[in-house]
Amino acid sequence: MGTIPPFMAYPLFRLTICLAAGIFLSDTLLAGYVSWAEMAVAFGISVGLLFFFYRMSAYRFRMLFGILCGVSFMLLGGTLALKSRSEIIFHWDGRKQIYSGIVESVPYFKGKTMRAEVFVASVCNPGDTLKSRSVNRSVLLYWIPDSLSASLQCGDSVCFYARIARADFREAGFDYAEYLMRKGIAGTAVVYAGDWRKVHNGEGLTFRQKAAVWQRQITDVYGGWGFGGDTLAVVSALTVGDTHELTPELKAVYNASGASHVLSLSGLHVGILVGLLTGMLYPLRRFRAGKKLSSCLVMGMLWIFAVMSGLSPSMVRAVVMFSLYIVASLITKERFSGFLALTLAAFLMLLYQPFYLFDVSFQLSFVAVLALLCLYPVFSGWCPFRARALRYVWNMLALSFAAQLGTLPFVLHYFGTFPTYFLLANLVVSPLSVCILGSALAAFVLYPVPVLGAWAAKALGFFTGLLNGAMEWVQQLAGSQITSVYISAFQALMMCLCLCLLYVYWHGRKASHIIVGLLALILFLLAGIIV
Repeated sequence: MGTIPPFMAYPLFRLTICLAAGIFLSDTLLAGYVSWAEMAVAFGISVGLLFFFYRMSAYRFRMLFGILCGVSFMLLGGTLALKSRSEIIFHWDGRKQIYSGIVESVPYFKGKTMRAEVFVASVCNPGDTLKSRSVNRSVLLYWIPDSLSASLQCGDSVCFYARIARADFREAGFDYAEYLMRKGIAGTAVVYAGDWRKVHNGEGLTFRQKAAVWQRQITDVYGGWGFGGDTLAVVSALTVGDTHELTPELKAVYNASGASHVLSLSGLHVGILVGLLTGMLYPLRRFRAGKKLSSCLVMGMLWIFAVMSGLSPSMVRAVVMFSLYIVASLITKERFSGFLALTLAAFLMLLYQPFYLFDVSFQLSFVAVLALLCLYPVFSGWCPFRARALRYVWNMLALSFAAQLGTLPFVLHYFGTFPTYFLLANLVVSPLSVCILGSALAAFVLYPVPVLGAWAAKALGFFTGLLNGAMEWVQQLAGSQITSVYISAFQALMMCLCLCLLYVYWHGRKASHIIVGLLALILFLLAGIIV
């Protein structure tokens, strides 16, 4: 038995950590002081030094080469983050002006206003004689519906008169402007009735805009089947990731029961879909190359599902991981490591969009999967039962406990709550999620058949109502949720370090790991006392 877990020895794992560290440090410490071009020059110099030491091939420079390699990837992460920030931030002049742009997302009601993301292409001031100036930034636009103008849809061109500015909301350390910036939004604006007009209908929607429209159309189909209220909200969230129908009260129910993860599409949903689709395509395995064809079809259907769900970071991570498994199985007969798939998915996603690192769903998704890969085999191996049914229950509890333990520091830092009956809730959530996704798939497949399609839709509504009722029952249990236990980012880091060192100690049995873990625990407690 080695001194460290095998996955920590993967070069890609360490390079991904360096890439993430560079993104975090540059965005939080260097933004506003260093430009992305200067960071790119430093990255180029480090790559040149790497090439120089590689050509020397001297053993005495081995450690220096490794350090330079890590620094290079940190500089790469910093370059990507600073460049992305420069492409989003815009210095608004604070005046009311005329803007023209395109609606990028499906509009939704927000109180008495409509809300959508709008790509602002240009701006001009009514009092200026100069031509319009380019903006090319996305903003979050709130507008009051105008009875004299046609309603806006995704892809429509719009012209509006408003004052755009960066959001100035700050509370308990939460910077709303930074949050929007990392979502690609440069500012917000409110437009009153009569101050906006639709120029023309949307033509040639982008791929992402089409995905948003399809997602909303599926939600409308559920409404056409007679679903409404909490049933429509949960079905839409669980099957296509449309969370706009979720009410604060319903979110509170699932948060208190410890089942909020089921409302955000992730690896759980992908795993269920893989099982359902594999079963449907199983007859193909009787033919030559049928297994490969079946796997490719499942991968294609999963990407269609990811598009329909809006390409959320957690969904993309899960589908990328499964796609890597498929591609690896077609190329080599050797087993593809889950740790390698997870690391490669994170690496590719951060290269594509460095601000994914600050997305809470991205963090929780990757940490939950990493905890399952590390801790589930440990907890599952402690099973004292031989009966298949009892072993199944034990494994379900082990899965839930491993994911909850791994994400605990993040949950306490971001939400300050802890569901005490999460093990009980997840015994119900997993089988009912299978039933809901299966009945939704059956309802769409059998929709042309009048009787069977109606039965499948009724089954979908029944299982969803059963899930909502079970979560409400768990929430009403005495002491179902511990609240107001927020911890700082430093405490969350120390808690993560403690968990990692405990796992490493279990794997390597070195006393130094326990000593460092105890020091991290002391720092965690001291940070809580000082604050």
